[in-house]
Amino acid sequence: MSYHTILAVINEHTGSTVAARYAMALAASEECKLVLYSAHSEVGDTAPVRLTEKHLGHLFSEAIVLGLDVTQVAEIGRITRILPHRALAEAVDLVLYPLTPGERYGSTLQQQTAYHLLRTIRADLAVMRIMHMGKPHPHRILVPVGGMVSDREQRVRFVASLAKCFHSQVTLFHRPDIGKQDLPDDLVTMQNDLRLRHLPVLERSAPGNIARAIALEAVSHHNDLIVLGASERGTLRHIFFGNPAGEVMRQPPCNAILFRPARLLA
Repeated sequence: MSYHTILAVINEHTGSTVAARYAMALAASEECKLVLYSAHSEVGDTAPVRLTEKHLGHLFSEAIVLGLDVTQVAEIGRITRILPHRALAEAVDLVLYPLTPGERYGSTLQQQTAYHLLRTIRADLAVMRIMHMGKPHPHRILVPVGGMVSDREQRVRFVASLAKCFHSQVTLFHRPDIGKQDLPDDLVTMQNDLRLRHLPVLERSAPGNIARAIALEAVSHHNDLIVLGASERGTLRHIFFGNPAGEVMRQPPCNAILFRPARLLA
């Protein structure tokens, strides 16, 4: 199953244009509709609004040149309230949301935009942290995998779509179980699923603190993108706080995506 409509959130930060180009590449590869979206909480010709409009215009022009089926939508209101409704109205399958440089994690987690979108967006959601502006096309994608992957089919679809459009190599990374030589069943299944899609897949492991091991693996093997699953700890309130995915997303060594499949929502 492929995506039919992808929505990319654009804001005044340059990082959002990198995330949007990921969405454009996916839309071109999947031959699906692209929605370039922005939301402003206040009406007025402020500097952030002008920058957002500039980014939106440039990206829309690029998408037209690429021959994409693209629309641009700009709305007034709080994004945490209006984006979920827009995603439903546009029948969106995947939302790509770029974290702003100021979005950090800690005691104010529940007041952050990403937290609310993780709870309310009904489509697949890819929350992206941009660390390198000059690497919009990942050649090596690192995918950490836990012992049990409850969202395996959706994550395989997302990772496969990325790898296909960027011609990337995928590395499935895990922490080995002490006393066990066999690979986790879900990792083997993901590996087979990706190879059935004719994608180059490697498998690697490392002991110790998993967040540090992920960062070290990404640096030492020159990965351009990390794709983390958001379902490993079971509850959304622990996604960013007290969770290995959250530790990596705070300051990843390369661009990183926290992927949360649609079916996790109540």
